[in-house]
Amino acid sequence: MKVIPRTLVCLLAFLVSGSVIAQKSAGEHLDDSTTTARVKMALIEESMSDASAINVETSKGIVQLAGFVGSEKTKRTAGEIARGVDGVQSVSNRLRVMTEKRSAGRALDDSILAAKVKLKLVESKKTSGGKINVEVRAGAVELSGFVSSYEERDAAVELVSGIDGVKDVFNSIDITQ
Repeated sequence: MKVIPRTLVCLLAFLVSGSVIAQKSAGEHLDDSTTTARVKMALIEESMSDASAINVETSKGIVQLAGFVGSEKTKRTAGEIARGVDGVQSVSNRLRVMTEKRSAGRALDDSILAAKVKLKLVESKKTSGGKINVEVRAGAVELSGFVSSYEERDAAVELVSGIDGVKDVFNSIDITQ
């Protein structure tokens, strides 16, 4: 059995890692990852009850907040916290307010639907499914994240709209600049 040099393994891992890295320099990727982590930590440190439900993505200093929260105040507060973090140039606050409580059965149904949606996006040649976040509440699907074109964003919405169980699609996908 041949031993593959560690350098070759690292190079292969880098080449096959997400397409986001291919579109960004290593420095930009590191800066965006650091900014995302700082925003997430700031949300947690402020003891926001919905912090774990908030998706945070960063592209070239633009922070996107997405997901479902329980109140308009929580949405506003999350945006304010994100704006106050070092490295944040602007905030795209795509949080959706949903006050409806979910039963355990509904939460399980939503999880299964989210898995179906994510699989459809990953399998499609029209979308970079790995770059699109999926959240589901009561059959309503929110798509968020950053993609490189309007065509890809529209294709994602079209794909998801045709899945059984999807009641509504909220398009919170932003285009990278």
